[in-house]
Amino acid sequence: MDYPSQLKLDESSFPIEYEVVYKSSSSVRIKNGKVILKLSRFAREKKRDEIVAKFLKWAQKRLAKVAHSEFILPEYKNGGRICTHNKVYDLQIFVEDRRSAKTVVDEEGIKVFVSADKLDRVKEYVEKAIIKDQTSYLCEVVDELNQLYFQERYNLCRFKRMNHRFGSCSSKRNINIAYRLLFAPRDAFRYVCLHELAHLKQMNHSKKFWDLVACAMPDYKVQEKWLRDSGFMLG
Repeated sequence: MDYPSQLKLDESSFPIEYEVVYKSSSSVRIKNGKVILKLSRFAREKKRDEIVAKFLKWAQKRLAKVAHSEFILPEYKNGGRICTHNKVYDLQIFVEDRRSAKTVVDEEGIKVFVSADKLDRVKEYVEKAIIKDQTSYLCEVVDELNQLYFQERYNLCRFKRMNHRFGSCSSKRNINIAYRLLFAPRDAFRYVCLHELAHLKQMNHSKKFWDLVACAMPDYKVQEKWLRDSGFMLG
């Protein structure tokens, strides 16, 4: 049976990637706007068809909840555009014969100079460059929210390339925010910053903690719902 290469939903379409894995179970996930199916090599013919149909139905329902107009996914390709809250980066990739890659951020955008054998690392190079360029923006937001609602001391705040969580606050009072939130709606981004700042007062998720969050952002549940329903699209 030929499986579809695209999942169409209204005016949008999402690429589907299939992979046969040496595991007893199959799985599906959505990452960076792509539906990824990992199919067990032990699932054959009719059984595999049933698994694919089930997974694609799940993906369709999941994607139907996403408000696509609220964010623009970054394009890590030559000529691509990466839109954050306060800046738009136009990406240019120059393939050269060089030992190490070089990334330049200027008024024109981001330029990556890289050898052909390292093209698969362009996304990594670009993310690191944007994290460095956007750190001052993060500090401004965190400082503003802290002064308005908490007045607590924290050690440092930084963007990190986190895939399984949106933020964290360590016992050393370090605040980490997921880099991918630069592509989320601004209010969702600010909610995560508030959430981690609240941990400076309550290092738990008790009622006192949620009261602090609600005082600072009365509609925080709206932002939580967006992150729950659409956050997976950010990567």
